[in-house]
Amino acid sequence: MDDLRARLSHVLWIGGGPCVGKTTLSRLLAGTYDLKIYNADWHHVRGHRGRPGGVPPGWNELSMDERWVKPSPLALAEREIRNWTARFPLVVEDLLALPSTRPIVAEGPSLFPWCVAAVIGSPRQAVFLVPSPDFRAAVLARRGGGSATLTTDPDRASRNIAERDAILASRIVAACDELGLRHLSVSGSLAVSESAALLEAHFAPHLPSDYNV
Repeated sequence: MDDLRARLSHVLWIGGGPCVGKTTLSRLLAGTYDLKIYNADWHHVRGHRGRPGGVPPGWNELSMDERWVKPSPLALAEREIRNWTARFPLVVEDLLALPSTRPIVAEGPSLFPWCVAAVIGSPRQAVFLVPSPDFRAAVLARRGGGSATLTTDPDRASRNIAERDAILASRIVAACDELGLRHLSVSGSLAVSESAALLEAHFAPHLPSDYNV
């Protein structure tokens, strides 16, 4: 494991709940320091589906209602934790296959603290963002409502997913506290540039010494 931490010492991790602005902040950080971005969601949807363990068993056979309306919020949260944790080794494989000469910022809601903790050498390599309910709702509205709109009962699906996200947030915060990792609450009270500055300060020991010009 120490060898794996050394091989991934150039990787910074931004995890946390859905709809919190991880991708936006990653792009700002990457633009400032010429980092490569690894978007875990993109790879889960496109790159991992053809690989063993890339798609949860039976997922493709489920209807949208079976995915988002019928399960309880707790069942949804436990499903996501189980499936995303199981796919984390694929993320590690991807990152190990990339050149290590350029720092990488890996981001996505599937990057749970208990997964990331096993592959970092310093707590300053990772941060986890947790949205307030109002901030999450505002982001989701801007994105058009997400998967709930594809079900026969969008209202119930939306409630289920919102409660699922609240459960995930509480699990992430608890895990960070237990593992000594940093989590930040995002409510929208800070400008995007101010939030980016917080991440920049947190990651400072692992960022290049010069700005991207």
